[in-house]
Amino acid sequence: MQNSYSIEDLIEMLEDVINKATRIPMSKKSAVDIDAIADIITDMRMALPMEIQQAQKVVMDKNNIIEEAKQKAESIIREAEQRRTELLDKNDIVIEARRRVTEMVNKEQNDCADLRASTVEYAVRMLQRIEELLGSDLEHIRILRTGISGSESKPQQPEIKLFDQPIE
Repeated sequence: MQNSYSIEDLIEMLEDVINKATRIPMSKKSAVDIDAIADIITDMRMALPMEIQQAQKVVMDKNNIIEEAKQKAESIIREAEQRRTELLDKNDIVIEARRRVTEMVNKEQNDCADLRASTVEYAVRMLQRIEELLGSDLEHIRILRTGISGSESKPQQPEIKLFDQPIE
């Protein structure tokens, strides 16, 4: 027999030899072709290591595939964690930038409010000073007008005071 048969094929051949066995009359026993059975068993012994080698190769291939898958999964997990960290870092940067912008806007708004308040205060003081000066000048003008209208009857030179100093 040839050694190109699989274990399954050889088992079927063995079953065929047993099924073709002739019955011994008056017993449950049968006569089989011992040479055919011996050849099949020899082929089985030779095929078995080949089958075991193929099974071992399949197991090794399976283990290699599983190991590669594990390594790829670990690589994907590492990349995902690195990407997550980068995104979190970027998110932290954005949060920090927004916080700083908010601080800067608040500071500028406060500075602007302070500047507005001091400008209003300065303008009020200047207007008060102008009002005082104009009031004083208005009083001088009234005095001059009164002096001029009162001097129509007397030809006298009026004393003019501008800004609290007599002019002669």
